[in-house]
Amino acid sequence: TLLYTIKFEAMATYPQVKWKQKDSFIGLSIEVTDAKKETVKTIITETSLHFEVESASEKYSFDLTFSKKVDPEKYDTKVKDRRIKLVIAKHDDCQGEWGRLTPDKPRWLKFDVDSVELTDEETIAARKLEDAKRRLESEHGPLPRDTKIKQMTDMMRGDDIARDLEQAEKELYDMMKNTYLTIYNSVVWLGYFYVFFVSILRVLIEGKSAISTNYAVIGWLLKSCQQTVILELIHSALGLTKSSFMATFIQTAGRSVVLFCVLDPEPALQTTLPCYLLVVAWSGIEVVRYPYYVVQLYQLYFPKLAWLRYTAWIPLYPLGMICEALLVFQCIAMVTDSGRLTVGLPNHLNVAFNFSKYLTLHLGAIVLGGLFLMKHMAVQRTRAMKKLRKLQQMRDVHIKEQDLIKIRKKRENRKNE
Repeated sequence: TLLYTIKFEAMATYPQVKWKQKDSFIGLSIEVTDAKKETVKTIITETSLHFEVESASEKYSFDLTFSKKVDPEKYDTKVKDRRIKLVIAKHDDCQGEWGRLTPDKPRWLKFDVDSVELTDEETIAARKLEDAKRRLESEHGPLPRDTKIKQMTDMMRGDDIARDLEQAEKELYDMMKNTYLTIYNSVVWLGYFYVFFVSILRVLIEGKSAISTNYAVIGWLLKSCQQTVILELIHSALGLTKSSFMATFIQTAGRSVVLFCVLDPEPALQTTLPCYLLVVAWSGIEVVRYPYYVVQLYQLYFPKLAWLRYTAWIPLYPLGMICEALLVFQCIAMVTDSGRLTVGLPNHLNVAFNFSKYLTLHLGAIVLGGLFLMKHMAVQRTRAMKKLRKLQQMRDVHIKEQDLIKIRKKRENRKNE
């Protein structure tokens, strides 16, 4: 029996449970399909419930601690095809409506809204609000404290001149920093947007012939944008932005080598399909990234923009990495023949450098750096999607709070009439 109990507890899962109440009893509806009546096990005390049952394919078990006392001698169990009905009498000292069934908030336990009479709109709205808060708290922890209350509490602590001056300095610094970063991000975004828009539009209008001439048309602006992006290393190092310095360095250095040392000096590479696709991949990423940075400066959050920011990289990063590798591979043969950027011995510095061998090493760096960046973005995407779900659940709580307020106002208005 002991081994069976241990095995049962290890394999059992939580069923979905709905609860309702009347003044004298509470009712539980346990969602279990094809339950075996002989396996139902119910242990009830004045303050707790232990329940076990088996179906044809699953074993279920759960424990509840009641917020008030029940009568363990008065209960009834009915097993049906799709659910089990359990009715437990409330203790004589705990009759009437309970505010909640349990002190804690299990995710699998919900209030049965259908059990409330439709005329009791306020009760229904209150239960829906309670369920929304339970889902939010179970996934993201306690509800955040109202910032307005915190600000009012800080104001009541007294007038601290030094603190006020420090706060004013911080606000001035934040304003100047946000203004500078807004201008920077907007200017770079305009450049990349032009590159992306023109690259796509020319192919749609001129066809395949635009691929071979695309770099000649937008190459100057692409190089200007990349030179400007080097400032992002300084932004990250000084703490002006929250971007990872290592991720920023890998991306900026890798692009600079490919653009200024591989692509720009070799006109033959500028007319190839990998060059065109690389330009589209680079500019496409930035067209989404910079608007997201701007709205983040002002603590704004647009769900669709956030989703696009942390999803667009999934096709574009691998595309860019493959195109970079193809261009570098083609450039190795060209550099080997021309000897460009290769320094031989003897020379005054007594230093030798073989650019073709460096490009061979750079091929490996493209793969490793690309994998690092994609792993970094995958982690960031997970966090962003969790934040997005939290905000959506908070919005759901807010809407239900407003619905409850409206219902209560209607009730007050009817009383005053």
